[in-house]
Amino acid sequence: MARVTKPLTNTEVERARPKEKEYNLVDGRGLSLRVKTTGAKTWIFNYYHPTTKKRTNFTIGNHPEISIAQARQLREEWRALLAQGIDPQTHKARLEREQELAEANTFLAVAEKWRAKKQGEIADKTLAKYWGSLRLHIFPFIGSYPIAEIVPTLALIPLQRVEQRNNIDMANRLAGYINEILNFAVNGGLIPFNPCLKMNKTLKQHKKENNPHINSEELPAFMDALANAKIQPQTRFLVQFQMLTMTRPNEASGAQWSEIDLAKKLWTIPAERMKAREVHIIPLSSQAIKILEELEPITGRFKYIFPKRGNNHEPMNSSSANMAIKRLGYAGKQTAHGLRGLARTHLADTNVIYEHAEACLAHRTGSNVSQSYNHATYMKQRKKIMQDWGDYVEQCSQGTELFK
Repeated sequence: MARVTKPLTNTEVERARPKEKEYNLVDGRGLSLRVKTTGAKTWIFNYYHPTTKKRTNFTIGNHPEISIAQARQLREEWRALLAQGIDPQTHKARLEREQELAEANTFLAVAEKWRAKKQGEIADKTLAKYWGSLRLHIFPFIGSYPIAEIVPTLALIPLQRVEQRNNIDMANRLAGYINEILNFAVNGGLIPFNPCLKMNKTLKQHKKENNPHINSEELPAFMDALANAKIQPQTRFLVQFQMLTMTRPNEASGAQWSEIDLAKKLWTIPAERMKAREVHIIPLSSQAIKILEELEPITGRFKYIFPKRGNNHEPMNSSSANMAIKRLGYAGKQTAHGLRGLARTHLADTNVIYEHAEACLAHRTGSNVSQSYNHATYMKQRKKIMQDWGDYVEQCSQGTELFK
């Protein structure tokens, strides 16, 4: 007949006294209380290892820190693991490692690694802007959470706070940054998937409006207004130059003489000044060359083609062209960035091949895979496109002093 072990009582545990040698008080089902010669009492779980089949002791903890009820609960949990062929000590060690990993890989810690990766991929000012927004709005709320615990219900807490302040665009941008960080964590093997991919659908959305621009038929009136506007000549030249080169406002205002090759009629914008972080070479039309030739005696001794008034060591503000266009009476109808849209629409209207037109604006085309194999610059075609565009802009300027 099998021996029946009588479970321990609290009184027996409390009254257990040290002896000359340590001894065990058996509670049953593998659990016992070891009483040491010092008087210390330790809960021990004894079991057959599921792999080696050898008797193994697993120290649960000391009494009274761990009560008899708690020790029994752990015993039953571990017996359930053993029934599945899982060693409880291995299981506990794995959980502890996972906890250590979770504490090391907080959202903030992973975000810092993401920031390090982004350096060199985007402009320093842009990255600093992203990071400043995260530090202000996101990190105080979810920065200390393990990356594996970032789910929509948690991430939406700071996002909705921003949204409630009627900063809808910022809330959506922040959602994008959070998703970038989570995707980075997925690629790094820290989490199996990104649970927040559709989180922005919960946020309010502003109706997206492209930078407005006039149509080609309205360009003559615009050029007439530009020619007669009471603005600084350098600002007028900047608007013309940006229009002719189809560049972004910051690319045009930050143009440097060292980037220009007048002999070859080329403008080479370095990668660090481009949105896509790739060198962009622009064939210059005769109209763009004429502007540069007029400016060279005035600003050629400086670093920038369009230097700031009062500080020739810095470029004009990238918003200068936009402010000038507003003063022409085109607020809400045309922006400096919209000059690119004006040019792009004209290229489409004149049946310029899509890839050639996109190359003029330094736009990428195709999938990521096709981009990696397609290194064509379409320089020959673009030279003609840029000159045709320059001729059209000059034609629309007839009757003015522009390009004379």
